Amino acid sequence: MRRLPSEDIVQHLLDYRLPFGGLTSHEFLLVEVTVIMIVLFWWAARRISTQPRKTGLVALLEVALVWLRDEVVYPWLGPERGRRYLGFFWTLFFFILLANLLGLAPFPLNAWDRTPTGNLAVTGALAAIVFVVIQVSGMREHGWGKYWIDLVPAGTPWFLWPLLFVIELIGLITKPFALTVRLFANMTGGHAILLVLFGFLLGVQHYASPVIGVPSTVASFAFILFISLFEVLIALIQAYIFTVLSAIFVSLAVTEEH
Repeated sequence: MRRLPSEDIVQHLLDYRLPFGGLTSHEFLLVEVTVIMIVLFWWAARRISTQPRKTGLVALLEVALVWLRDEVVYPWLGPERGRRYLGFFWTLFFFILLANLLGLAPFPLNAWDRTPTGNLAVTGALAAIVFVVIQVSGMREHGWGKYWIDLVPAGTPWFLWPLLFVIELIGLITKPFALTVRLFANMTGGHAILLVLFGFLLGVQHYASPVIGVPSTVASFAFILFISLFEVLIALIQAYIFTVLSAIFVSLAVTEEH
């Protein structure tokens, strides 16, 4: 019995090694995202320095940068402290956004129909970087030893101190874990739905009569278009959520109430 293309979508979501370069498809896409970011912002910086009047893509990038600064970083870290972290959060947001959008891009930008952020290793690595930034920021702000001691509230009975310290450590670990799973699950789920719908389109011609197949194809195509546009919105929202949660976690680590 012939199988529908939509019956087995797992293989289309998993990473695999390319026949050239010794890279996997997700690794290649990450390199592609990095190159796009470097070229894009180098070009934007050149345009800003040579043409003070900003239009088009340069103006859009400036709006996004200012919005992240004024609505994400400064509200949580303040202007003085937040200015030191602007480069990190700008890079984090645009890297995740471009990686999410690249997963929706057609050939030749994405020849393997994969999304880099649909890989736990990728989202876990991003969360691990945020985790290191959080801990290093807290230790630099409060002192390398005092930061860990202050995890337990002052006045805690000595016999409860070890238990509360372990609980606080678990709390530190759950933050990057939540970032990892949230980004991975949202990007993988959307792509899985698109793969099922595309598989249905391919299978209609073999399993349905024209009377049923034509309306089903039109309906599936319309739904694919809607889901694709919705995925673009999800890509932006997930990049924003990852960045704003990272800013919140850093602010919690560096505040005096830590």
